Amino acid sequence: MKKIILILSFIFQVTLISQWQVRPSGHTDIIYGVSFAGINTGMACGEAGRILKTINGGLTWSQVNQNNQYWLGGITMIDNSTSCAVGYPQKILRTTNTGGSWSQQGGSNFIPYYSVSFKDANTGLISGYVGTLLRTTNAGQTWVQVAGAPQVSLNTVKFIGGNKAIVLGFYGLMMLTEDAGATFNNLSSGTTADLYGISFVDANTGFVSGSNGTIIKTTDGGISWEPQTTPVVNTLNAISFANAMTGNAVGYSSVILRTTNGGAEWYQQQSPVSNTTWFGVELTSALSGVIVGGAGKILYTTTGGDPIGIEPISTEVPERFSLSQNYPNPFNPTTNIEFSIPLSRGVSEGQGVLVNLTIYDAMGRVVEILYNGVLKSGIYKADWNASNFTSGIYFYKLTAGSFTETKKMVLVK
Repeated sequence: MKKIILILSFIFQVTLISQWQVRPSGHTDIIYGVSFAGINTGMACGEAGRILKTINGGLTWSQVNQNNQYWLGGITMIDNSTSCAVGYPQKILRTTNTGGSWSQQGGSNFIPYYSVSFKDANTGLISGYVGTLLRTTNAGQTWVQVAGAPQVSLNTVKFIGGNKAIVLGFYGLMMLTEDAGATFNNLSSGTTADLYGISFVDANTGFVSGSNGTIIKTTDGGISWEPQTTPVVNTLNAISFANAMTGNAVGYSSVILRTTNGGAEWYQQQSPVSNTTWFGVELTSALSGVIVGGAGKILYTTTGGDPIGIEPISTEVPERFSLSQNYPNPFNPTTNIEFSIPLSRGVSEGQGVLVNLTIYDAMGRVVEILYNGVLKSGIYKADWNASNFTSGIYFYKLTAGSFTETKKMVLVK
């Protein structure tokens, strides 16, 4: 169990602080899509043709494209270097150098493209407005309309493994291809909800989200679907699973849902931003992920997004950064780590600094991140439960602003 205790306030009560942290995007335009290649490299896209890039899992973002003449509704990272983004009007952009430069492959007709997915560097699909379903087999040099696409908006397309891909649309529309998009067959989704988000964890297990709080699940590769019970009726625009048990879904009115038991139960997480719409979510591990949405908002977590308990028990404001020796030490299996964050020069009392508290093993490998986010000035205590780790020497490192310090501790079982 990880817990942060704040010694700072006059109010002696337990408060819940969201572990989804707001990260600066540099603008206030809507961000519609986000995609990652691995755990570190990701891209997001949205209005004003903006494309943002991260190389540290979503902690910081830099802009790699902007054009006020179009917007981008979907993006996919094919590998660490290659990405494709699509939007309106008929916009298709591709990079092979992680956003260093972009080639344009689309036309100029007033047709919105909503979603893009690639099986590999050459074979990809685009879905869009009123029956728009395009296919390429030559890395986007040419795109061909797939014959027989239904004349409704096709909101999302996603390769789910090998040559299989699924297309989602309005009124519960769902189609499956098993030949990389050459032909499609209709599937029965079991719902009339408009469908938007899709995530598969393996060849058989997948989840789809949509309007009216809809989440459906398949365990046979999309052939049959079962409804899941959710605590909201909001439209859920996107869904992402890190594994068969752990996933998040996001949507209107700042809704963030999470499951840790394969969708059997969904609970609502606290959002640090109110009255916005989340359009995209991407989990890079069971505890790490990114959410994007309205007004240029980006959320980031390395703790699964669940709130941590904070108990203000003092009014003291420290004069300097410090990291104390853990207590007890040696320990089994729980120990406490205390550290201080002063009121930094040039930072007002209501703001804070970026703080990272990480546990390493004797080989220098990260074993757990206790905290990674912004903290205001105060004295904190973090509890580390090492019941899942073996006896030995461990190190804990605090980075706060320009301050860094590391100390050693011993786990004895």
